[in-house]
Amino acid sequence: MTTIADEQIDERALNTGAAALQESIVDPGPVGVEALAVAAATAAGVHDPAADSPADAVAKCIVLAGLTEKVERLVVHDAKDTDGTGSLVEYVDGYYDADGNRLGAATGTAVVLSMAPHMWQFHRSTTELTDGTFETTGVIDCTAMLRRMTAVLQVRGTGGRYAGRSGYVTLALKDPNQRPPHYETAFVLC
Repeated sequence: MTTIADEQIDERALNTGAAALQESIVDPGPVGVEALAVAAATAAGVHDPAADSPADAVAKCIVLAGLTEKVERLVVHDAKDTDGTGSLVEYVDGYYDADGNRLGAATGTAVVLSMAPHMWQFHRSTTELTDGTFETTGVIDCTAMLRRMTAVLQVRGTGGRYAGRSGYVTLALKDPNQRPPHYETAFVLC
């Protein structure tokens, strides 16, 4: 039985989790919230790693951790006469807390930059939460993510409590058994 949700998500995205399980090299590389806060606070010029503790960096930043990112809509516009390079992906991903409450969503695009030996994509999205908005940009090695590695992208606050702040987001496969898979996500903005 096909559901409405299945019709809104490209089949390739649904099977990403299965592909991740088939990868022979698994090398998780999670980045903790403290490390992400040190990077964000140092980049923002409000933290001196030689003098301040990682806890000081966390205290100077807005931290959204323990979130689950779920693909809610994903459409692939295949590039003609290529191996997939140049294809455009449009997506809406929802963000959920540990209790399953939907906090907001990211609406964005990805462009496939290359397919071999790794699939690289450039991502750009706008996230709308109840307390503000931010933009995310960066390049993701999708092949590394299938091997359970963590991607790190830049975030720039554009509204609400995030306005004028910048930082990073981590994205890692959380549950490859889901169709499409779920991702573990954390945002830190300083």
